[in-house]
Amino acid sequence: MDDMQQFHPLIQEWFASKYTTATDIQSRGWKEIARDSHVLMTAPTGSGKTLAAFLWSINQLVSGAWPGGMVRVLYISPLKALNNDVKKNLTQPLKELKDFFTERGEEFPDIRIGIRSGDTGSSERQKQIRRPPEIFITTPESLNIMLSSGAAEKVFSGLSVVILDEIHAVVSDKRGVHLISAVERLTLVNGEFQRIGLSATVRPMSQVSAVLGGYYPRSHEEEVHRPREVRMIRSDMSKQYEIHVSFPESPEGEESHWPGVIETIVQRIRANRSTLIFSNSRRQTEKITRLINEAMDETAAFAHHGSLSREIRSFVEQKMKAGELKAIVATSSLEMGIDIGTIDEVILISAPFSVSSTVQRIGRGGHNVGDVSRSTLFPMFGNDLISCAVTAKAVMEGDIEELVIPVNPLDVLAQVLLSMCCTREWNLDDLYLFITSVYMWHSLPRRHFDLVMEMLNGRYSDTRIGELKPRLNIDKVSNTARAREGAERVIYMSGGTIPDRGYYDLRLSGEGSKIGELDEEFVWERSHGDFFTLGTQTWRVDSITDRSVEVSPADAEGAMSPFWKADPNGRDFFYSSKILDLLHFLETELARPGGAGEETALKTLTEDFYQDREAAEALVSFLKRQREHCDGALPHRYHLLIEHFNDPLNRTDSHQVILHTFWGGKLNFPYSEALSQAWENKHGYPLQVFCDDDCILLDLPHQFTVDDILSLVHSDNYEKLLRQRLESTMFFGARFRHNCSRALLLPRKSFKQRTPLWLTRLKSKKLLQAVSRYEDFPILTETWRSCLHDDFDLPSLCLMLDEIREGRIRISEAATRTPSPFASGIIYDHTDQRMYEDDTPAGGQSNLREDLIKGIVHESGLRPMLPSDLVAEFSSKLQRTWNEYCPRRGDDLYDWVEERIFIPLPQWEEMKDALRRDLPDEAAAIIKSAGEKLIFWDSELSSQTLVISANYRQKYGDTGFTDEIDFLLPRWISFFGPADLNYLLSVYPAPDRDIINLIEELRETEDLIIDRLTEDA
Repeated sequence: MDDMQQFHPLIQEWFASKYTTATDIQSRGWKEIARDSHVLMTAPTGSGKTLAAFLWSINQLVSGAWPGGMVRVLYISPLKALNNDVKKNLTQPLKELKDFFTERGEEFPDIRIGIRSGDTGSSERQKQIRRPPEIFITTPESLNIMLSSGAAEKVFSGLSVVILDEIHAVVSDKRGVHLISAVERLTLVNGEFQRIGLSATVRPMSQVSAVLGGYYPRSHEEEVHRPREVRMIRSDMSKQYEIHVSFPESPEGEESHWPGVIETIVQRIRANRSTLIFSNSRRQTEKITRLINEAMDETAAFAHHGSLSREIRSFVEQKMKAGELKAIVATSSLEMGIDIGTIDEVILISAPFSVSSTVQRIGRGGHNVGDVSRSTLFPMFGNDLISCAVTAKAVMEGDIEELVIPVNPLDVLAQVLLSMCCTREWNLDDLYLFITSVYMWHSLPRRHFDLVMEMLNGRYSDTRIGELKPRLNIDKVSNTARAREGAERVIYMSGGTIPDRGYYDLRLSGEGSKIGELDEEFVWERSHGDFFTLGTQTWRVDSITDRSVEVSPADAEGAMSPFWKADPNGRDFFYSSKILDLLHFLETELARPGGAGEETALKTLTEDFYQDREAAEALVSFLKRQREHCDGALPHRYHLLIEHFNDPLNRTDSHQVILHTFWGGKLNFPYSEALSQAWENKHGYPLQVFCDDDCILLDLPHQFTVDDILSLVHSDNYEKLLRQRLESTMFFGARFRHNCSRALLLPRKSFKQRTPLWLTRLKSKKLLQAVSRYEDFPILTETWRSCLHDDFDLPSLCLMLDEIREGRIRISEAATRTPSPFASGIIYDHTDQRMYEDDTPAGGQSNLREDLIKGIVHESGLRPMLPSDLVAEFSSKLQRTWNEYCPRRGDDLYDWVEERIFIPLPQWEEMKDALRRDLPDEAAAIIKSAGEKLIFWDSELSSQTLVISANYRQKYGDTGFTDEIDFLLPRWISFFGPADLNYLLSVYPAPDRDIINLIEELRETEDLIIDRLTEDA
């Protein structure tokens, strides 16, 4: 074959015997790969791009161009279930080639494959380090662990090529940032190597190629980084789809839409050899599986999602591949890559959250070269009819969203910097130059880099929050940094970019084998003897511990499906614009007099939007009901409908107003929060708001005009309003918690201990409260960045606000006594939210007089007193002179001084005595090591000699240094001086909250020291 002239003759012959011809992505890819170019290949599923990436590497190993005995090929996949995918794309071709060579009397080298993921045992990992395989396959998380531990230096010192599969699936989120940073770090181990990226259709391809290539690390003499050149190869092969949207009627007498959908799905399953069904939630996946099996009176379908154990998921995949299973009902867990055999049809229950996700799911059917991917979308409610129509048309036209790449994420940066300092000591300037060679941090300002490093060095640990304790040692004299002892363990336990959700393990009673995971809130509502279904089986709850739920199989009927709470996905404006455009077209047709345009609308929906006649009629009927209910036009791209909903049953005490924007959650949420803040600024009390992808609901306490609302927020003030509002929202708090987890500020206690989600939330709230007083806390900065850049689409919001102000978007109003069809969903969700609200007051602090409170609460005048021996013990522990409490290393002793800024000379002498007592052999070396970084300074303010960190003199200079010490010394004496706790308590006039706070703060300080000593031990 002309496309394979550069390959070994027998590999050419094997390929010709197995395949008719090479696909275009293979032939064009091999030319560039053979030239050692960096390559990004994009092609539809089933185009053979994975084999294209691997085959040249196999050729190099077979021909001896790459000597074996070391890792030559590193393949990184975002899939945790690597084994099935690898077997199809690598193991099987290698076996066939070996047999082919043997039959022809040619020697075939021993090419070993190693797989490492979170499921790989420790013995296998050690074996891979002792005798590295030629081809190493792993996940982004496992690669980062290897880089943190130093194992990468032993395994990857001979790399020739790194293959990044499914790069489109991670490049637009923080998991992708973690992955790309790991790839760049491999250059420190191995030097330069070839990079090959594999992707399904992606936009824009140029940006993904830039991410893949990154930049060459620059020297101090160079002014800018040089980007690596990446060759972009886009397949000319267009994927063939057969798509339609179906809306079957339910049997007579059934009010629910589900019976008709399940009956139709059952018919499809019986007609197909294999069917893959996608749902948008785990609970719905379990429900659909149960309904299908009940309707077929057999176990014809199995569930597949992330809360089922790896063993169960693998079992389901193998049964499907072996032809022993008719159907799988899955979430996004089967969206990519895993080999489950030939799929005849893919069924989607409701439209996925994005067009690209839909393409990925539908592409699982017809996975072989030239196959047609058949799919049916089943809308489940009115607005879903619109989304499914838009999705089907976009897939057929190949019109997918553009990726948004995270820029300068500081939470992942903190984790990566700490990881890099675990394996070697870094010069800070060199570290900054290297980290800016990663595409996502190429524009990182030096100030933000320094703030993250200082956070890791304990700059904010004066809050006495244990999570902010130092994890780095930065020597500002030598301008170097390295990790403290215990930092590596934190990365092992809490590393990665997917925050811990505090799930309970679901285990089989007696055996203890893991079945899956359950949401914390679902477990709270269960008790001994309850029944629920999971993975086609009904289970009985036998016991609930602090870590797991133990269950046994049961035959009970009518058991509920579990639920898993998830963060909402806001629809983007790209997708929303297509919905708005469809509504505009349909409004134009339905508004024609005498219903003249209705048939045109139906014809367009069936021909251009791939709806069957029943679905098109259902959508038109739904839209006609909306028009009649609001006595006016549908909302669309150039029309904003405002619905005044007055509840005749008076179930709310306010006037509810619904803005039918259809802008998507990435616009609706920031707009609704800005509206709430603007209302509070004007009227002095908050406006209650609620939004989804289609509507914004306002609870107004009185009548108003449209201008009263729409004039409040415009493109000139929305950012200011968000700055005032956002930090008080649950949304911001959740993002802060996620970012703190990625920055390792909310680490798990141990590998075996489950941290409850409610406890993580409490810790996060406490942490946010503590750092809010700082002007430069980097994870607070990151939370704002991720909200404004990753979660919101503010440029599009600005565009829409300008169009409203300029009159290009027409405004109309309608008064209703029952919610309109478009509003029924948000009214239901809003009511559901109200049902589960707690008693948190909506207002701020009251003006109640303090003397009234003291008069009724503090009449006794009693003062808490502490035993003198307890005071002495605690004070000694605080100074680390108590038995076995002294520092164990020179750096630890230096840190003890630095974190207090300075200590009196007598306390330094006490510490030396304690060291000589506890560590007689090592004391002299420890004191000498720390003393090299300390200075002794005579303070006029305190008339005593102070022992001070040299870093402070270098930071402030002599004059500023003196001013800083004089400013801090009185504050330091009040807390760390030669103290008697009863004396400290006596400065307060009454046993009020201040005393309690002080005691708690001191206890937290002791806990922080004990934690550190535990780590040292």
